[in-house]
Amino acid sequence: MGCGNSRETTVSPRKTCMQPRDIEDVQNIWAIVAGQKEKFGVFVYNNFLSNEKEVRKLFPRLVMENGKEKFSVNELELRRHALLVMDGLGLAVECLKDVDKLRHFLHIVGVRHSRVGVKSEMMMKLYPATEDALRKLLGRNFNNRIRRAWRAFFDYIVDCMKTAMIQEERNACREQMKSMVK
Repeated sequence: MGCGNSRETTVSPRKTCMQPRDIEDVQNIWAIVAGQKEKFGVFVYNNFLSNEKEVRKLFPRLVMENGKEKFSVNELELRRHALLVMDGLGLAVECLKDVDKLRHFLHIVGVRHSRVGVKSEMMMKLYPATEDALRKLLGRNFNNRIRRAWRAFFDYIVDCMKTAMIQEERNACREQMKSMVK
């Protein structure tokens, strides 16, 4: 009845996050990004909203649709949201060596996203815009090693958030079923 499989399954993110070299690479690049995180975040979200039309509906305070192909962005809300996400990304970078703390933080973020209607399959759609921003920021210093490290980091973030989102959806479904039985 829309609640998925009645059989209980365990969903858990990968136990380890990244290799030590990947962690070091992500932290070093984040040190560069952090100095211009608003500009970086705005670039990511402008790119994301331009290329992923179906996610615009998730940002009603941010995006005003002017027709099928045209939209405008509330710049103040865009900067606010971009900074919020960049601050969260910075916290995730800080927690890279403490996987339990990182998983806990990403669980909270995943639950929040689930509660505002973000579906778990939408999470990876942000990565191409993030990689484009890294490529633009780093120029020739954006190499395959950096790309792989950031992709592993992003994949881990998405994996943890998806786990939380799926659990939250199951919990909401259980509550809905309980209320129907009463």
